[in-house]
Amino acid sequence: MALALAGAAVAAVAARSSSGAAATVKVTETEYHIRLSATSVKAGNVTFVVHNAGAIAHKLDLAGGGHGTVAVATIAPGATRTKTVKLAGGTISLWCPIPGHAALGMRTSLHVAGPATAGSPGTTSTTSDTVWG
Repeated sequence: MALALAGAAVAAVAARSSSGAAATVKVTETEYHIRLSATSVKAGNVTFVVHNAGAIAHKLDLAGGGHGTVAVATIAPGATRTKTVKLAGGTISLWCPIPGHAALGMRTSLHVAGPATAGSPGTTSTTSDTVWG
């Protein structure tokens, strides 16, 4: 009986892993730096959990080469927002679009492993923009 339950649990985890569930990247913004919990993810849905650990408001924009910009709204100090985005393979640029912030160091990149999607945007907003804090 225990063996059957263990087998069912493994099958459930395998099904969840292959179902296209979103990967999660934690983003921490401070004056004037962006830190990512991962430097590479697989192509597909990625949830960005963006926390403003600084003392002033920040934002986050991201874009793939030649693709449109996806924006996370203003994040107050101490607050957290999430944004789920469908990413194609390539390099994604992330930055704070508040004037002067990117120039002071609030920019980074994320490698997305997998094929670039021909004829369709590499980044499109798919679901949520949630705020906590």
